[in-house]
Order: sequence, then structure tokens, then C-alpha cells
Amino acid sequence: VFPPFSPLQVWYMDGYYKGRRVLEFRTLSDFVSGQNFVQHLLPQPWAGTGHVVFNGSLYYNKFQSNLVIRYHFRSRSVLGQRSLAGAGFNNTFPYSWGGFSDIDFMVDESGLWAVYASNRNAGNIVLSRLDPQSLEVLRTWDTGYPKRSAGEAFIICGVLYVTNSHLAGAKIYFAYSTNTSSYEYTDIPFHNQYSHISMLDYNPRERALYTWNNGHQVLYNLTLVH
Repeated sequence: VFPPFSPLQVWYMDGYYKGRRVLEFRTLSDFVSGQNFVQHLLPQPWAGTGHVVFNGSLYYNKFQSNLVIRYHFRSRSVLGQRSLAGAGFNNTFPYSWGGFSDIDFMVDESGLWAVYASNRNAGNIVLSRLDPQSLEVLRTWDTGYPKRSAGEAFIICGVLYVTNSHLAGAKIYFAYSTNTSSYEYTDIPFHNQYSHISMLDYNPRERALYTWNNGHQVLYNLTLVH
């Protein structure tokens, strides 16, 4: 969550495909109680769970396409859309759990990113830096890690971390640095209390990881990735 919104605001999108309803809660306690929300109805349905809110806009993947959609909350309008050239969609290159998770948007200290895969790079994870206004791809890195073998992924300070499973026993298994265009294999246990992670993202403002884990919203301390 970034300005102009409060750091306590929460956005909720139910399900991983064909949904259009976004609920905006003013506080975390409102989200927990399911009260005091504003509803937004997106003009195009979404796919997957890799959506992100950044600088007042929601960035999401349009269902059955490789289109990036930028929806602005205040004006309740689409401010831009662009195709991610070659990116697989419709469960072509999802994470291991499926769920139309072909395209995953992320935000870290340096801006907006997209994780996806294509036939051209044999289904390996591609990481692209995006211009948040125009949605233009500024630069792309081919990590060499097969996306279908990844449980989930998140980015911190330009380093992409990948888990080897979405189930119990998962580990942060792979790290790719965009600063050096190099990778390393890691062996960091990732506590998966409810045994099925279907969303994992880093919040640079709170320096915490957020997950959706088998119907539970779970927050992780950043020390897990040190």
C-alpha cells in the first residue's frame, strides 16, 4: 500500500479468476470484521492472485489474456492497458498450484515488476520492470528457473526470491539478483502453517510478507529471508 492511501488500508479480491469486485477497507480491523468497505467493480475480470496496489492504482492481469490493466481507484477508471509480449496466460505457465497464476505483479523499493513466462524462454521465469504510468517494459531478466516448478515468488530490493512449493515443507529455494544478473540456490525454510499458499507478496512500506494461505491471511516477519 502506497500514498495517497493510508498504510492501514486493505483491498480484497475474492477468487482467482473471472472476478470483478474489489472491496476497499479503511483499516485491517474492518477487513477482519468484514465491515465498512467501499466496493469497486472492475470493467474487465481478473486472472490469478498476483494483483498489486501501487500509488493509487490496481495492477492486474485481465482474464484469458496477457494484458496488464491499470485501474485507478479514485477516478474508478482504467488509466492504461498493455500486452506483455509473449507472456503465457490461462494456466499456460502458472505457479505449481495453478489458479491462472501465469502473471504475478510485485512492488519493491524500486517500483513495479511483473513475473511471468513464455514459450520463447521455455517456460522459465521472466522478471520485467514496468513503468507504472505507461506499463511499458523497461528491462527484462530471464532467470532460468522453471515457473511451473515454483510455488510462489516475491521481490525485495531487486532480488527475486522463489519458493520450491506452495505446500507444507516449502523452502525459499532460489534467488535472482537484477543488480548482478546472477542467481543462487538457497535453503531457507518457509513456514507454511495452513499448507496451501496461493498468494505471496512483499510490502516495502511495512517490510513484511503477505500471504493467502488456505483461506487465511498470514503476515511474515522479514527476518525469514535473511
